Amino acid sequence: MARVHEKQELGGWLNVAILAQEDLYGGQYIVKCGEAAEHGSIGVVVLESLQNHEPVWTFVSDQSNPFDQITIKGGWVVVLSTSGAVLRFGAPMREARLLLPSTSIHDTNDGRL
Repeated sequence: MARVHEKQELGGWLNVAILAQEDLYGGQYIVKCGEAAEHGSIGVVVLESLQNHEPVWTFVSDQSNPFDQITIKGGWVVVLSTSGAVLRFGAPMREARLLLPSTSIHDTNDGRL
């Protein structure tokens, strides 16, 4: 997989426009988020190792719209989309959860990844 930079290819299969990025855990990782350049409703989140500058994992959602905000709360990374979707994870990947704006607490699909 290739490194992800603004408007470059990710592994030759997805052009990504990076909208936000944050260093994590004292510079061990960087999380980047944005959208698929060809289709703006597709959200993308990439966790990169800063030791070798290679992706650890990539998350792509056709239901979230672009991810454009990153916050860190209580050891969790929270990535927000323009439509209100939330991807929460612990790096490198202890647990992850995607909550879409239409998801209610009564749904059987809790968005765990």
